[in-house]
Amino acid sequence: MAIYEIPDSISNLFLQGENSYRIIDYDINDMDNIESMDYFLDCLEVEACHIVADEGTQVILEHPNFNFQLVIDSGGLGDFFSHGFDVSILKEE
Repeated sequence: MAIYEIPDSISNLFLQGENSYRIIDYDINDMDNIESMDYFLDCLEVEACHIVADEGTQVILEHPNFNFQLVIDSGGLGDFFSHGFDVSILKEE
């Protein structure tokens, strides 16, 4: 079973703004939350130039077409094959 409820690009990630996503895939090796964050970013083909900060389970992204940054937090959904990603908008003061 594989469920990928994620955007198809970094542009669509920014267009959707605050949201929650998940990846459930029993066909891939089990991953911890740091590995699942890397996998999520790879699926979206996020380049290093978009990463402002990377704390393992939390990443801050920027995009030249948007005037805000996104914070992504990764977490498990009960096992090492089910992963959740919560996206919020970082508001500048």
